[in-house]
Amino acid sequence: MEVFNVLIDLSEKIFWAMWVAVGFAMLFNTPRRAMFATAILGGIGFTVKFVLLKTLMPNQLVVTSFLGAFTVGMLGVYCAHLVHTPPVVFTIPAVINMIPGKFGYQFMMGLIKLVTEEDKQNIQTHDFMETFSNGLLTTFIVMALALGIVAPVLLFNTKTVKNKNLNKVIKEKVLKR
Repeated sequence: MEVFNVLIDLSEKIFWAMWVAVGFAMLFNTPRRAMFATAILGGIGFTVKFVLLKTLMPNQLVVTSFLGAFTVGMLGVYCAHLVHTPPVVFTIPAVINMIPGKFGYQFMMGLIKLVTEEDKQNIQTHDFMETFSNGLLTTFIVMALALGIVAPVLLFNTKTVKNKNLNKVIKEKVLKR
């Protein structure tokens, strides 16, 4: 019964991750033909990050965020050929659900607390270190997301999806044939 509850919880989170991706895709005026790919990529990216974070790599938020974004980037390059749309059109909305809002919020609130403190002697080292830690974690996660999206595009050198055979590019770049 425990496994069933975990699967229900995971499927609910995937469902909402897909809707977040679609919502931001609509905000960014993504073409309708790319909405389904955006939803699927948003769900897959979140799933990769969530499953790795809960099972294989606990407390490795930066690495799991990178791997989730890299998965979205790889599949985005492939979907770009299917949908005839540049990969950035649906990879950016697909990773927005992985942006660390909680840590960014805690960082900003910590900065406000540090700056607005009347008596500077009351500032604890712990408060400063926690604020600094949240800021660095937010920065590294956002950088990992950006690198995860861009790395597959750079790896496969897909400036355009037109007149490129992805299978041929994979054979040339990855398999060295």
